[in-house]
Amino acid sequence: MPGARALGDQSIIGAKIPASSSLRGKVMDSLDCEKTLTTKALSSKLGLHQSSVSHTLKELIEEDLVIKNGKGYQLSNVGIIQKNLTRWMGKTLRCMEAEKDFFLSHDLSSIPIGFLVSMGLLCERKEAMKNDPVKPFQVEEIITPILTQARHIMIASSFIIPEHHLHVAAAVRNGAQCQTATSQRIVQELEEKNLSLMDSSHLSQIEVRIHEHINMHLIVTESHLVLSLPRLDGSIDLQNVIISKDREALNWGRTLFYYFFYGSPKIESNHR
Repeated sequence: MPGARALGDQSIIGAKIPASSSLRGKVMDSLDCEKTLTTKALSSKLGLHQSSVSHTLKELIEEDLVIKNGKGYQLSNVGIIQKNLTRWMGKTLRCMEAEKDFFLSHDLSSIPIGFLVSMGLLCERKEAMKNDPVKPFQVEEIITPILTQARHIMIASSFIIPEHHLHVAAAVRNGAQCQTATSQRIVQELEEKNLSLMDSSHLSQIEVRIHEHINMHLIVTESHLVLSLPRLDGSIDLQNVIISKDREALNWGRTLFYYFFYGSPKIESNHR
């Protein structure tokens, strides 16, 4: 069985992740798991000599990264994983380099390791990272319409930001659905400040779950991701905010939100 052989094949264990600029990387990047490409088609697509492409394909097949299907070639399951891993790692490394000061000065401890590896997705098509000192309210000017116009809002937060809460409340009054993961302390403080969304008139639109190990302010709507991370001293930083509407960034944010949300106890309506 090819699958059984692949699992025990030392070539997979020791397989090198090809750089996107290398010939191996270019060939893998041109292949996918559904459509097959012939050597001639790949050579034409990459603008390379057919013998070079054939040699590279042979190496990739030996490492179980590519499979031959009839006259064409496509990525194996292992190849698909490695292709995406290479792409995510490249994005993350570029993001870390471009935003090094931001990541060195903020607390990332509550972001699970798997999400850290793919965090480079957040830097693509970001609308804001560092606030413009010439326009000190630029970040809030972006966030306000995101919240007030949203129809589905997901929040995982360990901080109370009254302005955001008021915008979310306005969206809920206009029919938006809101899911929140936060600590018991935050829920109590919101109630004490009369900022709680858990109003009997909107119970069907709001679901709150308790999670005690969140250390960020994450908002995901159907159109945007907003991520505020705490500084190393523990204070929330609203002047340096990651805002993105990139599809992959949204998927990253939704998955992280549900990581906190599901499996956490729900606040029942009779406790609101």
